[in-house]
Amino acid sequence: MGKCTFIFILFILLMAPAVLIAAGPSTLNTPELMVVYDEGLDQTAQQVLSAYPFIKRTLESLFQWPVNFRPSLVLINNQKKFQQLAGHELVVAYALPKKNVVVIDYSKMNTSPFTLETIVKHELCHLLLHHHIKKDNLPRWLDEGVCQWASDGLADILMDSKRTRLPAAILSGNDFDLVNLAQRFPHDKNGLILAYEQSKSVVEYMSRQYGPQSIHDLLGLLRQGVDIESAVENRFAISFETFEVQWRNHLKASINWFTYLSIHLYEILFVSAALLTILGFIRKMLRKRAYEKDNEETEGF
Repeated sequence: MGKCTFIFILFILLMAPAVLIAAGPSTLNTPELMVVYDEGLDQTAQQVLSAYPFIKRTLESLFQWPVNFRPSLVLINNQKKFQQLAGHELVVAYALPKKNVVVIDYSKMNTSPFTLETIVKHELCHLLLHHHIKKDNLPRWLDEGVCQWASDGLADILMDSKRTRLPAAILSGNDFDLVNLAQRFPHDKNGLILAYEQSKSVVEYMSRQYGPQSIHDLLGLLRQGVDIESAVENRFAISFETFEVQWRNHLKASINWFTYLSIHLYEILFVSAALLTILGFIRKMLRKRAYEKDNEETEGF
């Protein structure tokens, strides 16, 4: 499939996904799913089509909500083309709930620790949540946190496995207030990754502290049209502000400075090595000057 043809099909999906597109070498269709894919991804598209029924049943079982819509999944094997659509270099996939469309950068699948099936599960989770909950009632942090929780911790972005930002942010007080993550996430790299980590942490705390059913109950209240503050107070018998404070205190209790130092071990070793190099250079220069001074004094005699 040529680039122009692919872009045309993607345009049709985004603008009018209900339009029927005849199956061909660049599309695969079942009553449950349509897959549109780049040239060379025939086997991958078939793999997604085969795995989809199980992924769908898993999410339906987890949330007890039906996936009663037919999504379209777009596989792109060109990183530059995907980034133009996604708008961020860290993003590996994204969902468009209003159109029931999922777009995946397949070119990153070989460089990330995430399987394609898990990516699909994560993005389908977004579609499912937005299908049953109005956008204004679903905070971004909860949307992302729940989908990471439901897909084994996976985020839409390629997380930096060598460094986690949340412990340092919590200890320094530079984490985000949840109200500031309700509509959108920061665009800068560090802020974006921190927002994802924080969203995941809050939902995991909710699950550990109050049980997995609490997440289902909370989402059920949002589905009924209850706002997030009232839903938290209704389900947990505390105010939203108190819930947020308790989450932070719980996280602080599990983080100590040894943990913080271990997280930044690579940076500490690098800085230490640089300092030792500088000290060695200074020590060498001082010895050289002392040697030259001794020689001058010897010549004076």
